[in-house]
Amino acid sequence: MRSLMVTRGITLILTAILTLTAPLTMAEEGGPNAPASPDLMAADMLLARPAGVVATVLGSAIFIVGLPFTLISGSTDQAAQQLMQKPANYTFSRPMGQDVGGLGNPQH
Repeated sequence: MRSLMVTRGITLILTAILTLTAPLTMAEEGGPNAPASPDLMAADMLLARPAGVVATVLGSAIFIVGLPFTLISGSTDQAAQQLMQKPANYTFSRPMGQDVGGLGNPQH
């Protein structure tokens, strides 16, 4: 009974997050340099930035665990970029309210 309630709770949370963030992927109507709307900036601050911090921390942990294997295969730079640099750029370098829907390639 308890595990069913936990599963339903997790499903509800994931559904809410996906429902709230899905429209954000199409929010860039005016191009990448257009000013962001206040609601998009609020969604960025309340949803996307915290998710980016979590992605950065988890990616860093995964990178550290996989470091011996990436050193052997010679793919350390690629792994670091995908697991740490992209989420960190998304979280800390991206202008507020822009490219909220995904891990774009901010060059700021």
